[in-house]
Amino acid sequence: MRTLFAITLFELLLGGGGHVTAAGPLTLRMALFAGCIAATLISLLFPRRRADGVLLAMALVLAYLIIHVGGLLVGAINGSDAVEMFTAFQQSLFWLAAPFFALMIQTEKDVDSCARIVQIAGATLACVYLTILLALLTGVVHLSVLRPLIEKSGDVVFRSGEFFIYKGFLYLGVAIVFFVGIRGKYWAPLALVTALALVATLTRGFVLSTSLSLLLMLVVQRRWRTVIPALLLAAAAAFFVWEYLPSLDTNQSERQVTSTDQRVQDMTYLADHATIKTLIIGEGYGAQINGRRMIENTFLWVLWSFGIVGLLFWTLPLALCVYYFSKVPDAHLHPTASAYLFGTVLVYLQTATNPYLNNPIGLSYVLLALFSLRVLSRVGSKNSIVGGAVPHGTPTVISP
Repeated sequence: MRTLFAITLFELLLGGGGHVTAAGPLTLRMALFAGCIAATLISLLFPRRRADGVLLAMALVLAYLIIHVGGLLVGAINGSDAVEMFTAFQQSLFWLAAPFFALMIQTEKDVDSCARIVQIAGATLACVYLTILLALLTGVVHLSVLRPLIEKSGDVVFRSGEFFIYKGFLYLGVAIVFFVGIRGKYWAPLALVTALALVATLTRGFVLSTSLSLLLMLVVQRRWRTVIPALLLAAAAAFFVWEYLPSLDTNQSERQVTSTDQRVQDMTYLADHATIKTLIIGEGYGAQINGRRMIENTFLWVLWSFGIVGLLFWTLPLALCVYYFSKVPDAHLHPTASAYLFGTVLVYLQTATNPYLNNPIGLSYVLLALFSLRVLSRVGSKNSIVGGAVPHGTPTVISP
């Protein structure tokens, strides 16, 4: 099971939208997801290990199903297309893997192992992207040859010339938070290289969400000497992406203006068309917002589709992460806890500009952070939680 979990985690962190490994209608992510569900059922039917946190995971899954199946019913009553509704519903079904994450994250050692995987994945993404970018800019690889190969998955969008964005680049920002927060071996050069790759995506949302999360973490950790250099680097990155590059590339500037206008129009539409019914039960799956069924701001989409209850559900994981972080002894001195919390903050900030939380890319990290912080909040001391397998035949210990 631990091997399955490690492979699943690497695929989620590196695999973007999951289409890179597609073989016809099937993907590696689908196979791993099915394996996680099967492993969870087997573990609960034939207990051999601790199962702390599984009740919490099951409660979250139950709440998810009640709210979102309700969204399907409301959408059906409103006459929405069934295929479009189930396609949207499918994106967030990764919630069903929450009990598996809870089972696999039982000890502080598990938490540290997952943190290393996050850092390895982020550094790998940074190195691969910068290598490809360098090869394109120097002419070693021609754009006309590479572009059709990497665009066909649908997970890659070219920005300006050779620059492109990959859905999995969310973990460049998360990795930076982990490098700076945990301060392991070679953390400074790794953070700088990853930050360079992040800026080279030319994505304002990534730069903004990473910068804000990083600065908030440094303040909470009371690393005042690091706040100023970090603030200067964030300002330089923002200037490059918001001002300098658009001044050199008219197309990039026009795309940024169009993107901003679209988001403003979506907010205006919701403000003008929301009713009491919208706030109570939502408009259901398939309901259009300003002529589109899916918008970039996921929280507005959730409010429109499921009402206030839906919005409360999707903000609950962040609230739980903050709660568990507050229970960690000397939380501001615990680097790993800080990294997990502010990585979650990054995902939520990014979700306000692009949909990440309601699909496996962002949701998988939030589940990872939630159950990791839960473990850290209960450790108290280095050896207060003894994990691993229990003797055969011993009932599984299940706690919230």
